[in-house]
Amino acid sequence: DQIKQNLDKVMDMDKKYVIPGFYGSLPNGQIKVMSRGGSDITGSILANIVDAEVYENWTDVSGILVSDPRIIDNPQQIPVITYSELRGMSYMGANVLHDDAIFPVREKNIPIHILNTNDPENPGTFIQDDCEEYDKANGTSTVTGITGRRDYASFTVVKSHSSTEVGFLRRLLFIFEEYHISIESVPITVDTFTVIVQKGAIEQCKYEILAKIKKELEPDELMLEEDLAMVAIVGRGMKQVPGASGQLLSEFGNHKINIKVINQSADELSVVVGVSNYDFHNAIRCIYDRFIQEEREHA
Repeated sequence: DQIKQNLDKVMDMDKKYVIPGFYGSLPNGQIKVMSRGGSDITGSILANIVDAEVYENWTDVSGILVSDPRIIDNPQQIPVITYSELRGMSYMGANVLHDDAIFPVREKNIPIHILNTNDPENPGTFIQDDCEEYDKANGTSTVTGITGRRDYASFTVVKSHSSTEVGFLRRLLFIFEEYHISIESVPITVDTFTVIVQKGAIEQCKYEILAKIKKELEPDELMLEEDLAMVAIVGRGMKQVPGASGQLLSEFGNHKINIKVINQSADELSVVVGVSNYDFHNAIRCIYDRFIQEEREHA
């Protein structure tokens, strides 16, 4: 609101403006440089303020790819993706657009169009709230994107009747909060809680955390796994395919990839699977071949 008020004082909507995107000033006047990709956020905020029909984001890549070209040779380009799907991919490693650039335009349902400055004829990728019209005309892919990161760690706590013990999970998570550790995911089964964090964040305090969990929660079993990569399979089409998660897991089994952790979102938009760092690339390739390559060949 403050940005809009300031712009209204100086901008004439009938004129064109060039606005530097990667820095701004704090309320006290101090100049502050934004994080990498900060100009994405500036463009998004301005699109919100002027009620733009579309926010064009010109960059050096032709839209958003299904997966990392360093892992998949010549991966498909995604023509249309939802804000939620992009958020899921960005959180797990895809970095075409700054995460925080989504929120200002999503608030007003303004589509984002990712375009390539060096290839302006390329159609790029549209990011929008609802892809229903596109899907009706073109069909829906089961999987929209596959991404992930290496070098995670997991703490697995097993204790009988802990699932019915009031406050058990809160006390477990508070231990990590005390050490200022950001938690990536918390898969839960009966009496078993797994806390997944970035491995680098616990290097200096992992033994202290283990000791504190033992002392305060008195688990029957406590395990630390440090060889963990997380693979995120994202797709609005998965909820329309009966047994999609089972097919994913079966594909890993066919390629002899051991699954260490699995977590599916309640909206069935994404499945995150933990594998060894060694299996990371192979896991992404087998899902791409099965759900992207095969669907394209049979289209």
